[in-house]
Amino acid sequence: MAEAILHQWEISPFCGKVRKVLRHKGIAFSVRNYNGLLATKARALSPAGKLPVLEFDGERIQDSSAIVAFLEARVPQPSIFPAAPTERALALVLEDWADESLYWIEVALRMGDPGVLPRAADLLSTGRPRWERAILAMVLKRTYPKKLKAQGIGHLPQERIHELLFGHLAAIEELLRYASAIWALNIDVALVELPT
Repeated sequence: MAEAILHQWEISPFCGKVRKVLRHKGIAFSVRNYNGLLATKARALSPAGKLPVLEFDGERIQDSSAIVAFLEARVPQPSIFPAAPTERALALVLEDWADESLYWIEVALRMGDPGVLPRAADLLSTGRPRWERAILAMVLKRTYPKKLKAQGIGHLPQERIHELLFGHLAAIEELLRYASAIWALNIDVALVELPT
């Protein structure tokens, strides 16, 4: 089996996604955390300079979605995607939606809470010297508002961000109702077609 090393921040949802896929596929892996000021070394791992980065059999893959696609191609079973083309397409669209839209809503809501930055700095400094926490807190305080503004969501009031979140959750509920109805219909059709 190939050697897999996941370069990560443990609290990153994108790194968490990769860990879950590696475990689902039964791929043994080790992790290298880039907490505290080690984060500056993550820039050298890939052209994007972001984590996660997976080393797999001498190859380096960046971006959680690209890593998942790579792992699915290299280790197809057990698959993480539905077999039916329409369901697979929906899964890919939902993954992209969660990564690119829902994530930023969640970050905006977290960063709107004054108690979050100190806790995030603590978590991102785990295992590092205590003095690095203060530097990381300053970096987070400076960078996240800029990132949120670049996404467009940083210009919105918290009430509007809450509305966006609840709108997305309502859409998910509707998709689940639809999927449940289709699933029930498929079972009914399968039962009708069973030989007697």
